[in-house]
Amino acid sequence: MKRLIIVLLLTFFAPLALAQQVKEPDYNTVREFRNKVFSLQHRGARVIASAIELLGSGFKGAGLDVNEELRTITVRDFPENIAAMDEAVKRLDKPVPQSPDVELRVHVLLGSKSAMAGSSIPDELAPVVTQLRSTLSYTHYGLMTTFVHRTKPGVGIEGSGVAEATLLGMTASQERPLVYSYRLRGISFGSSTESPTVEIGNVAFSMRIPLDLGSGNYHYQSLGFETPVTLRQREKVVIGTTSMLDKALIIVVTANVMN
Repeated sequence: MKRLIIVLLLTFFAPLALAQQVKEPDYNTVREFRNKVFSLQHRGARVIASAIELLGSGFKGAGLDVNEELRTITVRDFPENIAAMDEAVKRLDKPVPQSPDVELRVHVLLGSKSAMAGSSIPDELAPVVTQLRSTLSYTHYGLMTTFVHRTKPGVGIEGSGVAEATLLGMTASQERPLVYSYRLRGISFGSSTESPTVEIGNVAFSMRIPLDLGSGNYHYQSLGFETPVTLRQREKVVIGTTSMLDKALIIVVTANVMN
C-alpha cells in the first residue's frame, strides 16, 4: 500500500518539477535593443526581409516587421545585428537590371518549281534564297508575308493573319484567303558570352492553303510544324519547310537584340 502511494506521488509531482525546471527565456535586461527603419528604393520589402531575417539575433524581444505599401522594413535588435542588416540592405536594394528587348522578324516564303506571277524577294533575303536554290529543288521563290514582334525574354508571342494567294496562281476572282497562325514560346538568351544567342523553345507555325478542286470548288489543306531554334544576332535561319503539291512553304526567322 505504501509503495502504491509513493508511485502515485511521484507521478503527480514529476511534471510539476519538470515545469519548474523549463523556463521561458527572459527579455534582455543587460543590453539595450536598437530600432531602425529601412526604406527601400528598388526591391520589394518582403523580398529583402526574407534575405536579412536570419541576420537577426533571434533573442526574445527582437523583431522584424514588413510594410509592403510603404516599402519599409522595421527592425528591433542588438546594434551589431542591425549593422549587419544595414550592410545587407545596401547590397541587395539595387536597381533590377533591365533585360534588352528582342525583335523577332519572321518571313514566310513560297518556293515553286515553276515561275510565280507577282513573286518578289526583298534584298535582305537574297542570300537566303541563293542558299535555298542550292539545297532545295525549287528554283522560284516569292515572299508571301512578313510579321515583326518586339518582346522580352520569358514573354511569348502569338498571332494570326491573312496572306494573299496570288503566288499560288489564283486570279482575283479565284483568290481565296491564306489564313496563318504562329506562336513563339520559351524565349531566352543563351548562356554563351562569346557568341550571344536567342533561344526559342518552341516555334509553331500553321497555314491553311486553298486547293482548287475545279468547278469553283476549293479544299483547304492545313500545313505547319513545331520546332525549337537557336538564333545568333541578326542571323537569318530557315527553321521550317513544308511541301504542298509542287510548292513549298518556307519559314525564315531573324532575331535582333535591342541593346
